[in-house]
Amino acid sequence: MNTQESPALILVAYGSLDPEARNTYKKIRTAYKREYPGSKVVIAFTADFIRRKLAQDEGIYFHNPLTALAELHDEGHSDVVVQSLHVAPASEFHQVAGLISSLKGVRGKFGFRNLEMGLPLLASGRDFGAVSKALVPEFDRVTIDGETKHSLRDPYETAIVLMGHGTEHPADSVYTRMAKVLEIDHKNVFLGTIDGFPGLDEALLGVRGAGVAKVRLIPFLVVAGGHALNEMAGNGPASWKNAFEKAGFEVELHLRGMGENPQMVDVFIEHTRKAIKRFRQAE
Repeated sequence: MNTQESPALILVAYGSLDPEARNTYKKIRTAYKREYPGSKVVIAFTADFIRRKLAQDEGIYFHNPLTALAELHDEGHSDVVVQSLHVAPASEFHQVAGLISSLKGVRGKFGFRNLEMGLPLLASGRDFGAVSKALVPEFDRVTIDGETKHSLRDPYETAIVLMGHGTEHPADSVYTRMAKVLEIDHKNVFLGTIDGFPGLDEALLGVRGAGVAKVRLIPFLVVAGGHALNEMAGNGPASWKNAFEKAGFEVELHLRGMGENPQMVDVFIEHTRKAIKRFRQAE
């Protein structure tokens, strides 16, 4: 049996209601189309409420992973990679992985010849170093009036604080490891999360000990959607921007999701390559 040279690809993300965030997903899809020009590449969202609201309010339809797979099967695609666009292998990732595992057991005309899943951003020891390196250009950028500008950072004057999502899932441990890698690789670069550890308090503690006057907030998120605009950069009392300003720091913002960074997208693409290699191993 010969494996297809160009398997169909499903890029799976949580999703976003923000148009600019969705545009980032489209850019990732474009990068995949360049890498796999013969492949059909579709985007699927796991958040049903986002999918339904977009369909109802804007007439925009996104598949969920199951309906995307069903359509590809109906079109005759026998080799498929479902690529996670999540940061950590947490609950959303495992729900999709469970779906893939179940469908791999389907034989005959209702099954796929090859069906594999690409791992999320932080899935192996090598990924942490690659992500740390990919982040370097972001440290010298700020967002001014909606535009990304180059602004060289003096690490002794300005600390970088990356805001991730975090999770109650045990996979939250990847953020602790990522924070340590950033601490080793860079001067005055800190990572905190909204729903996990380290959190805002730990990020504040790190910045207070750094002896800096400024903080540059950057989303450690694939897209700069609602979390970046509200929890990180918003003017509300609970925002990270407000917390650092109250602590006496001048705050700068860089509102660009990691999916805008080609080096970061390359990490996902490498995971897809590994998934395709598993096709050959299964033959």
